[in-house]
Amino acid sequence: MTSMEARFGDATRIVPLPNPWNLTAYLAAVATHRGRSISLHAVPKAMLADTGCGGGGLWVARRHDDIIVYDAAATGRNADHVILHEVGHMLLGHHEDEERSDAPPTLAAILPSISPQSIEHVLGRAEFGVDREREAEVFADMTMVYATLPRRRSRSFRLFRWGK
Repeated sequence: MTSMEARFGDATRIVPLPNPWNLTAYLAAVATHRGRSISLHAVPKAMLADTGCGGGGLWVARRHDDIIVYDAAATGRNADHVILHEVGHMLLGHHEDEERSDAPPTLAAILPSISPQSIEHVLGRAEFGVDREREAEVFADMTMVYATLPRRRSRSFRLFRWGK
């Protein structure tokens, strides 16, 4: 079992996937686990482009809550995937060794009601690095796959094996 597999398994044991799948219920469970609310904020993709997130999604960690900002044009499974990618960063602990980061100036335009002083981290693609981005991407992919599988009594979160 790879380290990534073990961490994904831990994440799904800590916050089980709801059956039937429901993103709202899953976010509520993640929020309960983390002891802080999670809100979603859809904005035009052009507004996200200058934040360092590559235009898909952005995690804004404040002192007492989290905000996931995502492309308003993303709908259905696409929006779920972007949101789950940011949740992956949360549950996989990708923020734990980050120092307090300043909010990009464009964040004021995206979230004008948020005080810049309340922000602990603004974590986009540039802050996480390639390995953590890949982990969050695989977390989102696998969560979406497992969320659609029929419920079994025992189901582990295992990565697909290619070849032997």
